[in-house]
Amino acid sequence: MRSIPIGLVLFAAIALQTIPASAQDSVYYNQRRDKLLSLLADDEAALIPGAWEKELETFRQSNNFFYFTGVVQPNLLLLIAPASRSPEVLYLPARNLADGSLSEAWTGSKLGPGSGTEKITGIARAAERGTFNTVFAGLAAGLTTVYYDYLPSEIGGPRSGAEVLLATITERYPHLQIRPLGRLVDSLRMVKDETEIATLQRAVDITGEALVEAIGAVKAGMYEYEVEALIEYGLHRRGSQRPGFPSIVGAGPNTVTLHYNENRRRIESGELLLMDVGAELDYYTADITRTVPVDGKFTARQREVYDIVLRAQQAGIAAVRPGVTLRDIHAAAKKVIEEAGFGEYFIHYTSHYLGMNVHDVGSRDEKLRAGMVITVEPGIYLPEESLGVRIEDDVLVTENGSRVLSRNIPSTVDELEGLMAR
Repeated sequence: MRSIPIGLVLFAAIALQTIPASAQDSVYYNQRRDKLLSLLADDEAALIPGAWEKELETFRQSNNFFYFTGVVQPNLLLLIAPASRSPEVLYLPARNLADGSLSEAWTGSKLGPGSGTEKITGIARAAERGTFNTVFAGLAAGLTTVYYDYLPSEIGGPRSGAEVLLATITERYPHLQIRPLGRLVDSLRMVKDETEIATLQRAVDITGEALVEAIGAVKAGMYEYEVEALIEYGLHRRGSQRPGFPSIVGAGPNTVTLHYNENRRRIESGELLLMDVGAELDYYTADITRTVPVDGKFTARQREVYDIVLRAQQAGIAAVRPGVTLRDIHAAAKKVIEEAGFGEYFIHYTSHYLGMNVHDVGSRDEKLRAGMVITVEPGIYLPEESLGVRIEDDVLVTENGSRVLSRNIPSTVDELEGLMAR
């Protein structure tokens, strides 16, 4: 299976190059936009702003914009409106080819308005960003509802372009109902096609290979950040563009902090080391957790707790199939931990959806369907013993049950001890 089509991708960073598009790639994204168009009534429209460029940061496109266009370039806007003469329009800044700090000589080649972009992306019309307000003013009178992808700014920072645009539309067109775009697109993103599944599988494989390398190098006296560096080097070396979320690498007392990511402590003999990491590949992320003994062998107490968590995870995975909910999976895993007497030390939910976000779109009450991808990650956390264990795998819902995408990553006591004994 081919990977996510990134032929349309244009990177803002000067270090990365423009990748030419293929007709196959544009068809892939055209089909997604057609699905969105079919969900809109004639008096409705969808506005999907792309991410805004931030100084001194590698640009990452917003998920929904990438999902419907495949274009990685800042400051763009996609309008989908069934009643418009052009049902889909991509708004882009005019290209800056003049000398100066904002020229393409500094920031790299960009798509601009016009037929060239229309041919590359397959989007019917590519217009200059400055024309949007005039076009939308003529369209708004016939609309009742706009589905908008709200992209909030960072706390304490300036308002994002998406926020400014939303404020303008709300002020100028008070008759419009503004609804979250997620009401339309979450159901599309939740069920992965074969291309998305193949990309997620590769992201999982990259994560597993990097984890195995790092686990084999773990020893007392290292610092958490050294293990983090080994893992993230392993991700990048295998083609991951970035970690899908801040890596969690915690030893001893830090194993009981769920989202610990300072990763600065010295790793001591006799402790456990918990690693919760994931490669992002072409905008899809893995999410894997393994807990290992620093000395290469679990103590009796560590093994007792670990085996309970592993049995709970196996019970959760066994419950995964079409028609159940994340609540059902949680109940199956929780039952094992409660029966072992550790119920009060299982302090989080067992599963979440996985995809373009590490905690992807979807409700706990949604009935699972084939093509959905979730995590199964029970844990036991004993602060008074500085002992925390979590085991997390990524699971694809199939027509008849499930398939563990991360099944090849060692997870049993014997497998992990064997890996560390090499």
